[in-house]
Amino acid sequence: MEDKIMLLRKIQSAIQQIQPLSSKGWPPGQSILRQLAWCEGFVSGCPSDTAPGPLSMGLIAIRELDMYGDKPDLALLISYIQDAVNALH
Repeated sequence: MEDKIMLLRKIQSAIQQIQPLSSKGWPPGQSILRQLAWCEGFVSGCPSDTAPGPLSMGLIAIRELDMYGDKPDLALLISYIQDAVNALH
């Protein structure tokens, strides 16, 4: 399993990349950002809430950022984070 510090760095990188999209009011970006924020808390050992339900940010990212967008690398990063957090959960 990947080191938690490296996973946190990947989560923080994804948050930085999705934040501008979310702040423009784009609903998929807002959903992804909420899930990433929860993942950051969970991996760091300080979850803000109970799990928001099954993580769906990977599917949203692939659909919105890869298939219909121009950010396939970000979509892959978000999908990776979801898989890594699910493995820890």
